Amino acid sequence: MFRNISRAACALAVGIKNQVDTSQPSLLNDPVMNRVCLQRCLPAVQAAGQECQMYVGDRIKRAVGFPQLTACCKPLRYKDFIISYDTKNRIPNWVYEHLQYNKFYKDDPCDRRVNVCPFNEDSAALGNEKPKFHPDCRIHGYHRADVRDYCDTEYELGLMADPANYPFDPEACAETQVMTNVVPIVPGFSCGPWFDLQCYIREKLVRENKSVYVCSGPLFLPCENDGKIQMKFDVLGEGEVSVPSHFFKVIIIETHDGNLELESYMMPNSKPEDGEEVKLDDYLTPLCQIEHASGLIFFPEKKVCFTSNNKRRGARLHAL
Repeated sequence: MFRNISRAACALAVGIKNQVDTSQPSLLNDPVMNRVCLQRCLPAVQAAGQECQMYVGDRIKRAVGFPQLTACCKPLRYKDFIISYDTKNRIPNWVYEHLQYNKFYKDDPCDRRVNVCPFNEDSAALGNEKPKFHPDCRIHGYHRADVRDYCDTEYELGLMADPANYPFDPEACAETQVMTNVVPIVPGFSCGPWFDLQCYIREKLVRENKSVYVCSGPLFLPCENDGKIQMKFDVLGEGEVSVPSHFFKVIIIETHDGNLELESYMMPNSKPEDGEEVKLDDYLTPLCQIEHASGLIFFPEKKVCFTSNNKRRGARLHAL
């Protein structure tokens, strides 16, 4: 008899518990309740002879703080472009630009803007001086590159954001000379396929489309040495500026009908061979390869649908 009564009591208790659990499912997702459970599971931390149930990460943050990548852990904003700076290698991670037709060309005869780009032949003939390279004071002194790092080396100062993209804007043109926009390049690199790609963007893509988004940056690719895969690159000056092995450009084209097209390129940091025929299509590279080599994900927050991928459409959209 008592056995039957105990079984009935157990069944009644289980039924009541299930009813409570199903009637209050929100408690399972309550962050406060989850934190209480987490603190009960974590070991207690001794502090000043007293028991403290604070999570170890919170105690470290409160007591001494976490190491940070200085102020440049966030992208650096300039007038017409934005830069993510690599404090370890003293070069940009990437430089993003938004290019539009009216920034390059004048169709209105009343438009009195003057081409002020000092790298333009006409501007140079007028005696316009080239802006000087200068540091960005937002970067900690430990992590800044300096022009002196390039002295007595076999490398030149290359620019990710091209001053020729801002012919009528002296402020934006001068900002391209900031050292956070500078990368070491092999002499002749900027006169080869990289230059052809920049001209292709300005003279074709910008002319024929509503706008163009351009992301440029360096890459460090491993090489084979004595049967071993190694990461090898030169380092310049006291600032220890790293020399990338390749560069990339990821181009998002916004057409006049509202569609988006993607073109992504990767080029070695080297001078083209004399007499070598350059075809830009030979440098088209799947975006996934650039993401793998750079450690970047280019569209983490948006599901972007492209009507063209590296000049391939329809059934061949995702093919290399």
